Amino acid sequence: MQILMVLLLIIGVTVVMVGGFLGLSFAFGMYIHSREGARARLTDSDPCAQCHADREWYEALPIWQKNAVTAWWWANRLAWAVKGCK
Repeated sequence: MQILMVLLLIIGVTVVMVGGFLGLSFAFGMYIHSREGARARLTDSDPCAQCHADREWYEALPIWQKNAVTAWWWANRLAWAVKGCK
């Protein structure tokens, strides 16, 4: 019974830590993007122009920032995929 409790405790702590890191990554990504993120031109008629601008901005980031904003990037890609952009 004690082994089961320890196993559940380890799993619980792991889930909470992963959730915390994902939350921090998403918050940091939102902060960085709001400060220096790319904006699509208003004259662009492509509905996915902002998606492409976000991709270009993300690819221009240094590797450490790409790693730090991974959760934001995946959430952003999912939101654009739901809208039909690739």
